Amino acid sequence: MLDFGPHHDHWQLLTPENVAARRLWAWGYSIQQQVSAGEPRPRDAGELLIASDFGGEHAGSSHLVYCYLVIRGGFADWSEVIRDARAKFLRDGRTMSYKKLGDPMRQQALISFLAAAANLDGHLVAVAVDKKKKWLSTAPDVADDFRQSLGLRANWNPRAFEAMARKVHLAGILISLWARPYTNVTWITDEDAFVANEVRHDDALLAAARFSSFYSPFPMGVYRLNTTGQDPAFRDYEDLCAIPDLAAGMLSEISTRLSKVAVWEDRMRRVLDGGLPTKTEIIADWFWDVNMPLRKSLISIDVEGERYGVRKIWMVEAQEDTAPGETSPSRDG
Repeated sequence: MLDFGPHHDHWQLLTPENVAARRLWAWGYSIQQQVSAGEPRPRDAGELLIASDFGGEHAGSSHLVYCYLVIRGGFADWSEVIRDARAKFLRDGRTMSYKKLGDPMRQQALISFLAAAANLDGHLVAVAVDKKKKWLSTAPDVADDFRQSLGLRANWNPRAFEAMARKVHLAGILISLWARPYTNVTWITDEDAFVANEVRHDDALLAAARFSSFYSPFPMGVYRLNTTGQDPAFRDYEDLCAIPDLAAGMLSEISTRLSKVAVWEDRMRRVLDGGLPTKTEIIADWFWDVNMPLRKSLISIDVEGERYGVRKIWMVEAQEDTAPGETSPSRDG
């Protein structure tokens, strides 16, 4: 068995596998660097629970947002708080989501959901990809060969394959930051098109494991891929995925507004023009609050002419002569 040691960031080693991955997907290494910088050490875990949701599909958005809540611990306390909140505000079984926050009962439950998530030992990672970046994990001229090499069975056209590959690829990149030999992974995702039926679900699980092996080149434990539809009675999966759903909705709103600012000032900041909806402000304040156990990161991949930049985005309070918010990226890709 390969032994990388309890503190070793295996993904940083100049192994042939890592070098090949960086040549193919340089943006992936940027994400690893930026997310790991905000993590305490040691961060490896024998059990990882991931909840995901995605946003930005509507026509008016500038970015597709891929949001993953990676949890190492604290789930028992989360469950207790959320069940109390559900008994108080959501007794009829209604789900929590960003799009449905016009409902007064969901508005009352929102703070309980955010407060419970704040105490999780984990990292909420959102990757906002400029819609002008059509191909990220695959390419149209290699899609068929790529699918065959993965041994997939469903009928994926190139666009659908890219959409699925992005989601499992990003999961694999994030898993590499916490994985150690024989780490067990349980990934729960919304009922998305990439897991729309049994064959696609099986393909997605296989592709997720293969992409994970690109970045974690050692024996892993059990890898499970579940959907919110597999837990209709208790809503535990749905409630957990509500956190990335809320974040993805908020970040899609902010990314779209930022895209309307023509350029990054000195490649370092953009200023939001005008106020945000109340629900967006509440979730944004929570997302960029660093005074809680849960870590959060927004990585933005933006097309800039013939190139693209990979940046970590921070929201800071506006000065008197600026608009309500601004962002500051940590680096370019």
